Amino acid sequence: MSSPDIIPFDMFPADLEAQVPEKFRVTDESSANWVVRRIAEAKAYAEKVSAWAEAETRRAQREQAFFLGRFGPELEAWAHKKIKARGGRQKSNHLPAGRVGYRTKPAKLVINNEPTVITWAKANCPEAINVTERCSKSKLNKHFEATGELPDGASLEPQRDDFYVR
Repeated sequence: MSSPDIIPFDMFPADLEAQVPEKFRVTDESSANWVVRRIAEAKAYAEKVSAWAEAETRRAQREQAFFLGRFGPELEAWAHKKIKARGGRQKSNHLPAGRVGYRTKPAKLVINNEPTVITWAKANCPEAINVTERCSKSKLNKHFEATGELPDGASLEPQRDDFYVR
């Protein structure tokens, strides 16, 4: 039972172990069902929490966009006025709930038309051009299925049954 989302047993907190009846073992259909039910409940809870977190993230982003859109210009004008009143040495205003101010961002190159930039770079800065080669795994699989030929640098993982709980 190896899966990337499974945590090694020895890393579980003690409070989970406390939920297991003393000397509990999976010995029959009833005890197996108890473990499967706990796993299914935990998975369902994780999915529910994940959906809730996504919904809350969207809500918070909408709220942030609203307040920035509605009050952003006023807040920026206020911050600019406060900074100017202090002589402009500090570029931010500290408030109990957070901070407003200005941050200097360095100039940066923005690519507006990539094909045009690629043509220019080929002639003027060829080291900026990246060429990427990749194998098509689906085409290699079709070739292997048709010919039985295994490409150099590849190996065949044997068919196996993976344990699962749903």
